[in-house]
Amino acid sequence: MGLTREGYRIAVAGAEDGPSGADAVDAVDEVYEHCGLERPLARLAELAGESPDGFAVVLDSANGIMDAPLAALGIPVLRADPPLLTDGRTTARALAALGRSRPEALTALPPDGWTMTGREDGIAAAEAASGPVERELAGRGLLLAGGGGADPLVALTFDDGPHPEYTPQVLDVLARYDAPAAFFCIGLHALAHPGVVRRIAAEGHTLGNHSWSHAYLPDLGPIGLREQLGFTADALARACGSTRPPRWLRPPYGGRSPELLTAVAGSGLTTVLWDVDAKDWSRPGPGVVAERVLDAVGPGSVVLMHDGGGDRSQTVAALPEVITGLRRRGYRIVGLDDLLAARPVRPV
Repeated sequence: MGLTREGYRIAVAGAEDGPSGADAVDAVDEVYEHCGLERPLARLAELAGESPDGFAVVLDSANGIMDAPLAALGIPVLRADPPLLTDGRTTARALAALGRSRPEALTALPPDGWTMTGREDGIAAAEAASGPVERELAGRGLLLAGGGGADPLVALTFDDGPHPEYTPQVLDVLARYDAPAAFFCIGLHALAHPGVVRRIAAEGHTLGNHSWSHAYLPDLGPIGLREQLGFTADALARACGSTRPPRWLRPPYGGRSPELLTAVAGSGLTTVLWDVDAKDWSRPGPGVVAERVLDAVGPGSVVLMHDGGGDRSQTVAALPEVITGLRRRGYRIVGLDDLLAARPVRPV
């Protein structure tokens, strides 16, 4: 399973012996353009049903939007990591061939795991090493981590959309309570649902870049990073009829390294992290989602929630209590620009 600028690509390699490499791919080589996850998922489920000898999907760390839906369908997922990748731009044919020729080099994801299972230590080390760069960029106004503010201001942010069902519901709640928010969009989802992107912008909310395919960005080289961010910026701008790409980036998983943060800042983007995680993806119930936010919030907080990536009905149900609860506690909900402006910025 690979990605293109226009959508998803499925290539299938059979289990029989044959030459390794990108040519060891059977007749199935299909592209699904300008669509959401439903069509490629349905096709993969069909292929799995036609494979009595077993079927697995090979992804790479540049594709973090397919593993959970595939697990829900009961389809095993294998992940290819560096150095098997080519700058995060591995093709579907190459991934399929890896599944046949080098399955021992791939990581099997547990059904209840996450995309980067098995790499936690390396990810934690890269994030720890990023501390000095984060502080330097925060001082220049090129990174917003959340928390530590002097004023009772809070920003609400939503990741992994736009979703055709849940993002409009989130927007309805925000409109009802006159609350601003930021939406960090996945480029492939923006490509599939441009009308939802237009509504986000038309209602005065902030659009942010969340990569093309929910990629673990530190794995990418310069070309892969430029494509992941550039394709998304183009999709968002086209949807809104704008020539100005979003200035905000949220790296998927909060994944970062000193090199990544420096490259992002050099491209003119401001990285947005968070200090309050609703963990709404775990679907603990609307009351728990709201409680997690209200218990953890502080002056200058950036709250992480989700409007896409799965069933977000609990997030929608929790949002009124989040907004009213914050206001009862004396917080003002503001956009990212206002929250950043309220932070002290050191002269460069």
